[in-house]
Amino acid sequence: MPTWHRIKEDSIMTQATALATVESAGSEDGITLIIHAGAGDRGKHHTPERSAQVKADLTRALDAGYAVLQAGGAAEEAVIAAIHVMEDAPEFNAGRGAALTSDGLARMDACLMTGDGEVGAVAGVSTVKNPIDAAQAVKDQTKHVLLADPTDEEIAAWGVETRPNEYFITEARRRSLAEAQAGGDAWAKHAGGDGTGVIGDEKHGTIGAVARDAAGRIAAGTSTGGITNQMHGRVGDSPLPGCGTFADQRTVAVSCTGIGEAFIKAVAAHQVSDRVRFAGESVHDAAVATLGEVAAHHGDGGMIVLPATGRGVVAYNSEMMNFGYRSAAGERVNG
Repeated sequence: MPTWHRIKEDSIMTQATALATVESAGSEDGITLIIHAGAGDRGKHHTPERSAQVKADLTRALDAGYAVLQAGGAAEEAVIAAIHVMEDAPEFNAGRGAALTSDGLARMDACLMTGDGEVGAVAGVSTVKNPIDAAQAVKDQTKHVLLADPTDEEIAAWGVETRPNEYFITEARRRSLAEAQAGGDAWAKHAGGDGTGVIGDEKHGTIGAVARDAAGRIAAGTSTGGITNQMHGRVGDSPLPGCGTFADQRTVAVSCTGIGEAFIKAVAAHQVSDRVRFAGESVHDAAVATLGEVAAHHGDGGMIVLPATGRGVVAYNSEMMNFGYRSAAGERVNG
């Protein structure tokens, strides 16, 4: 059974203010998949039925990604397979069901990075069915790392599947946008990492996955719809390598979720890697310390971290986090 730790940040962090919940995840070695679907508070629209659907979608994502690993596939492809399921599930703030901008559109961000340092990302895409595919296309088919609002012609040339923007918009997201715009500053001050806070239908649903394959390779991916009612052009941490997504074969693969601006200021994903590589911290301590830095920037949220060797962790300093993991050592789904 998993062991839960409630940890007071102390000498391991420069700012000691918050509490972090940490759970070990995966095996010491061999194939492992860890996924998340956001962190925050449960919100006023939370229901048992919604929680059950979240767990079902997380389980389907684990099934898809882990099947790739069991078949000998690469960590990168396992990450993509798991994220596809979550991007297609309207329960989460990514792909279909993405949060809506102030002008009522779904504009999505994604990043994919492998342990060899190769990375691709997109920001502000509005017609890509699975934004993680566009991130992979940037990595594999261009000389660039991050493209903002790529053209329809570029997307078509990559062979990435598209949908009209209406495909991504759900009634729950329309309601969230209306409540956000009616609430004004009071809503914004209480909103969570992806703009969801008091809007429970959002479920803080930025999604991500980290994986280690049979060859020991690691990879990380993150996909999000951003913040409800965000300004045109706003970009959060998810598509920024080193902030919301990072992978280094010498250390760890990381995917983050939460108040994006705070994770950017803390350079959170890269900070975890640096703490492991240069300070010799355990994955556990590096995640907790980094969340302390996020808290110092008035942010909360969580992260999933998987080293090239050793067990991974799920860590968060918010009320809850949707996550799942699977390896030869066992599995768990929390939603």
